[in-house]
Amino acid sequence: MTRAQRRVVTGLAGLTAATSFAAFCPPQYQETWVYPAFVAATSTLTAQITAMDVALSAQLWFQSERLISAIAIMTKQKAVAANQIADGLRNTNQNVAVGLNALATAERVKKARFEYGGDFGQGYSPCYVFQGRLGIARAESDLSGASAAALRADVQAAPGRFSNPITAQKEMQMEHNQLFCTQDQASSGLCTAQGSLPGANLNVATLFKPTAGEEDLTKAKTSFINFVAGLPDGEVPQGGGSSQVAATYQLAKIQKDAVRSSALASLTQIRLETTSGGHGEHGDGDLPLSMQYATEVKRYAGNTPEYKRWSSVMAAQNDRGVMVELLKIKALDLTLQERQYRQYERMEAQLASAVAANLKSGQARKAQASAEAAVRQNAASKVGL
Repeated sequence: MTRAQRRVVTGLAGLTAATSFAAFCPPQYQETWVYPAFVAATSTLTAQITAMDVALSAQLWFQSERLISAIAIMTKQKAVAANQIADGLRNTNQNVAVGLNALATAERVKKARFEYGGDFGQGYSPCYVFQGRLGIARAESDLSGASAAALRADVQAAPGRFSNPITAQKEMQMEHNQLFCTQDQASSGLCTAQGSLPGANLNVATLFKPTAGEEDLTKAKTSFINFVAGLPDGEVPQGGGSSQVAATYQLAKIQKDAVRSSALASLTQIRLETTSGGHGEHGDGDLPLSMQYATEVKRYAGNTPEYKRWSSVMAAQNDRGVMVELLKIKALDLTLQERQYRQYERMEAQLASAVAANLKSGQARKAQASAEAAVRQNAASKVGL
């Protein structure tokens, strides 16, 4: 490179360095005319930003109000739709319930007409007969466990019961004098005056007369059973319960009660079946069980007003009515057969008790005869015969 070229290059490098220095070090402007320009620009920019903020806030408020209104409307629409659905379900369920109730009512009416209506043939007075059979079933249920309790409570000489025989005799005599004293007994001085039911407690027919629970004739039945049973056995004195004599006494008591219990239970059962009221949960106010059975039997036995009404009704019955009535008669017949079977069982128990008593009496007589023979033989041997 020539000297001239080097000079040109050097000049250009200096010019470039000067220009670069000038770019990094700008000239200092005068504040008096620059500051107002900055203030004006700042005011303009602030005004524009404020205007934009106001416009944006207004736009946001408007959009938020629209959004809140839309949400409220949508919530209201959902609430209305839910109410409409609930109302629809309620109305549907009500309609279903009304329909089911109507079907059930129609079914009950149809069943009632079929079972009790005259169009299909129901036999004789189904409601009246049903009430009668229901009364018998209730009375039988009440009497099923009442016989043993009544025997223990009312009979002074009941099996397994000990009491003072003197006190029991006084009570029986006092009741007899007040209610059942006869004119002959009063004349003989046994009692002061004739009672309202003279001799009723001494007559077995009293036991079969229908009575109510608390009248004097019912007391006569209990008194009759007490007279048949006799006086009770006295208690073993205190301190003697472990002796051999007490054990023998108790064994004799058990044997005697075993022989007499079936007869006393049968008499008590007859008293309960001919007495109304006080037997159990359903007994108050009902007819005696014996009269209820008599009413049912007289309806079909003939020669009674009930039989005449039954015959007139049966004359107009169709085939189904006749079959229904026949089933009612068969049911009553089975019930009576069952009662007769229970009576046969009680009779069998009484016969067994009588046989046991006879055997015991025969064995006692044989033992006594053997003892007497031994005594005679011993006496004869002593005198040398």
